[in-house]
Amino acid sequence: MAPENVPQHMKAAQISEPVPTIRPHELLVRIHAAGFCHSDLQTLQGQFKSPLGMIPSHEPAGVIVQVGAQALGSWQVGDRARDGRLPARRRLCGIHGRRPGHHGQAARRTVARAGGAADVRGHLGVQFAAARGFRVVAADSRAAGRQLAMEVRDALQPSLVVDSSLPQEAEAQIMQLTDGEGLAAAIVCTDSLPANAWALKMLRIGGFLGVLGLPPQDWRFDSSALVFRELTVRGSYVASKASTQRMIDLAESTGVRSHVTTVSFDKIPDIVDMYQTTSMKGRLVVKVVEG
Repeated sequence: MAPENVPQHMKAAQISEPVPTIRPHELLVRIHAAGFCHSDLQTLQGQFKSPLGMIPSHEPAGVIVQVGAQALGSWQVGDRARDGRLPARRRLCGIHGRRPGHHGQAARRTVARAGGAADVRGHLGVQFAAARGFRVVAADSRAAGRQLAMEVRDALQPSLVVDSSLPQEAEAQIMQLTDGEGLAAAIVCTDSLPANAWALKMLRIGGFLGVLGLPPQDWRFDSSALVFRELTVRGSYVASKASTQRMIDLAESTGVRSHVTTVSFDKIPDIVDMYQTTSMKGRLVVKVVEG
């Protein structure tokens, strides 16, 4: 076929599968929504060498529609369920609210001393840290991210918002806020090596760096800073059931809210481009069931 005759679009096969039949000890959950995050993008790009046939999204949420006769626990049809990747016994999300605005999402542990300042990337992290009484610095290289940090309710807004694409200017602002000491802790949600190295540089003596990103390259940190300033670097994957429950209780009592951008199921082919735009805000969620 001549190049000029190659079509611009192709039609892929779609396979409909029957709804699975559960075994006596199993539950059947109908997925209502599923999140798309950076690890999904990394899987798509082949970083994790995942086998073909994998169903994307590790952040599903839905409703239990069948309970096996021998299923352990107090499961009931109609219970809301979420991703069960918790080290403790896998259970429901914990929120059964009937009013709009209820949202459950796993939170990363934030470590900072009372009275200190913490740099927390991610608008949920900003709110949770502020709700715990910390002075919070929100850092983002994107204007949309910085704007989102300032759109949270007044009581949960950060003390300072800096543009991390201007590191020298951002550093000066942070040092002014902390009287030259630096940050007690920084939680970095991006896998950018320069961003994590910069966050480490912003820590005070004895500071803590929480690493949430998973880059294809090995991490590289300033060994002199780690040793002479006695810094701690710790990775985090998921929260425990107990930590998640504390997060849910704090969200309900203080009004922490997640900014969610929803797309319909038929718009799935567009979500990768949407996710990678610099104007993207908050969590990108596909609505599997409308209404």
